[in-house]
Amino acid sequence: MANARSNSIGPRLSKAQTIAGLLYLPFYVFLLSWALTFAADLLQLSLTDLQHNACWFVLNALIVWCIFSRFLIRSFRAIRFWDLVQAVILGFVMYYAGNYVFNFLMDLFAVNITSFNDITMTGLASENYWVMVLCSVIIAPVVEETLVRGLIFGALRPHSRVAAYAVSIVFFSLMHVWSYVPSAGLIPVLLAALQYLPASIALGWTYEKSDTIWGPIFLHMIANAITMSLL
Repeated sequence: MANARSNSIGPRLSKAQTIAGLLYLPFYVFLLSWALTFAADLLQLSLTDLQHNACWFVLNALIVWCIFSRFLIRSFRAIRFWDLVQAVILGFVMYYAGNYVFNFLMDLFAVNITSFNDITMTGLASENYWVMVLCSVIIAPVVEETLVRGLIFGALRPHSRVAAYAVSIVFFSLMHVWSYVPSAGLIPVLLAALQYLPASIALGWTYEKSDTIWGPIFLHMIANAITMSLL
């Protein structure tokens, strides 16, 4: 029960990892996709949307591994199996209960939300379902949880639990939808970001409960696997 007695969460990032991760964040959110497009044009390569996204996922995974491999390995070695299982199960219940409440409120107030990310994933999965399973079920949870929960949440948690949740929730929600602003407009995109609130809360709580970054990673994998199975 280390989380109840201290502000630390399992193995923590080193100062060098934290600095490198914070420097990589804007590249991850804003620049990598553009850099891939620029490189493809420079090399006169014609990439499909699926190929572009697959390259984006793989490059992110390689960079994140280079920066955070020691943290991920130490966190894996620190796993307490039954604590991890309990945290993931309870986090899963929290996630789906939160989604139920959220959907109920949206229906109650007649708010229509477009799930831009799900639409995009459906289109990509229609090109090659198993490539998108690899990207969304295996790669994305490791990358996103390492950056959002491991880096952002983990850096803020020793100073303020409220700030750790608030900043990681906002970042996680917006990073899934911000790129749709030019095509869909600001208000629909901000509404779409709201649907990530239950997941953001559940994943942060699972990180605290399991005391290892692999708690939210496994929960994220399970949630994405269910989503992919429904596409």
